[in-house]
Amino acid sequence: MSDFSIPTEVKGYAALGPHQSLVPYTFQRRACGPKDVVIDILFAGICHSDIHQVREEWGKGIFPMVPGHEIGGTVVAVGSEVKKFQIGDTAGVGCMIDSCRDCESCRAGDEQYCFT
Repeated sequence: MSDFSIPTEVKGYAALGPHQSLVPYTFQRRACGPKDVVIDILFAGICHSDIHQVREEWGKGIFPMVPGHEIGGTVVAVGSEVKKFQIGDTAGVGCMIDSCRDCESCRAGDEQYCFT
């Protein structure tokens, strides 16, 4: 873990309702867990799937909605069980997280189909 307190109140941009433009938005994120890596986000990608979500073109959305699922930045904290990252490392996250990495879909490289 880091030697300093990582804030759980963070800033981003959110759509406050369907079809609305993104506006500055402050929200709470969870504390760093034992398997987590906290990244100071320097870059975020907004792709067309995010636009579909904000416009509710793929179903009802949950608002406020903070779009963007591809990020890059600097590691500022690591959980007690994290072995592959250190504070200060450059890190990025693609669009798939929290897959089990063990089921048939994950072993085939299709994490988007993981249901565990």
